Amino acid sequence: MLKQERIYTREYCIIPVRVNIQDKGEFLNRIRRTGEEYGVTIVCLNRNMIAGFKHVKIALVHAIRAWKEDHMIARSLEVETLLYAAGTRQTGQIGSFGPENGINDCYLCIIPPKTDACVSLLDWMEEIRDEDWNEIPETKARRLIQVYGITPEELEVTGMNRLTDLISERCALLAVNR
Repeated sequence: MLKQERIYTREYCIIPVRVNIQDKGEFLNRIRRTGEEYGVTIVCLNRNMIAGFKHVKIALVHAIRAWKEDHMIARSLEVETLLYAAGTRQTGQIGSFGPENGINDCYLCIIPPKTDACVSLLDWMEEIRDEDWNEIPETKARRLIQVYGITPEELEVTGMNRLTDLISERCALLAVNR
């Protein structure tokens, strides 16, 4: 099995984590407080709705660019990232892209990357290193095809092995279709 590593850039880091959430509101407050304490923005993207690390990177790059250029759709970088990940301008459609009560597998995104923030968050989240988070099982592929409106014609042309590319394209097009 492929070992998963953290992804670091100058602007963000992505860490695959598992966390048991008893109270979603309290979890989000704790994330917000941690972000304020360390001067970072923290976003948790639900693994079940994401087509791998490339998809997360595309969402982050576009959200950060919109934030820097003062062209955000949303009022916060967290929500902007969720909108790009979902490939939509509608905040009412992004709920399933964030964490829920229960055990969650999430792409933990920290903007900008700060070691102290990572250490603090990983005190109460489990980093996952022994699973391939770029793999898309058939049931997840069917869900993503439906969520992102991927057509049979697109899949016929590109093949299922390019599903992540098709989804990433939907996310990138959000910047164009403002």
